Amino acid sequence: MKSEVRSKKSEDKESFKIQVSRFKSFLAACNLKLATGVLKIMPLWIEAIGMGAVMGAIVDSNKGFKERLKEIDDKVFLFEALDLNKKFYLHIKDSDIKIIPHLAKTPDVVMKGEAKIFFGLLLGKEDPDTVFFSRKLEISGDTAAAIHFKNILNSL
Repeated sequence: MKSEVRSKKSEDKESFKIQVSRFKSFLAACNLKLATGVLKIMPLWIEAIGMGAVMGAIVDSNKGFKERLKEIDDKVFLFEALDLNKKFYLHIKDSDIKIIPHLAKTPDVVMKGEAKIFFGLLLGKEDPDTVFFSRKLEISGDTAAAIHFKNILNSL
């Protein structure tokens, strides 16, 4: 019985890694200039739906990731892509991530930077500490929550 549980956990973890890898490959294959051009004209609600689906798949396929989200439950992160003049909220609630285009609640953490920095962080091509200390990414608010979220993402 224990070996079946371990096998299932291993399969879930492997499935999650494959999904993350596919998403990263997809983003890497996209021309960043083309992607940012499309994002400039795309309505924010469509972007939120797409990002919500991606984040939902990541959360649902990795129980360990889902469990760690409890550590920062009810935190709201505001991401601002300054070069695109776009922003969206990421709300962590009940071990789930919601992407919201507009929110009346004050965010716990605000992250500002260019779209290429956010893409680089998502793809693992940029080091979060380096972009912060080089001032390519501005972080304000609850820095402990921001660091905790970064550590959860790094565990992927």
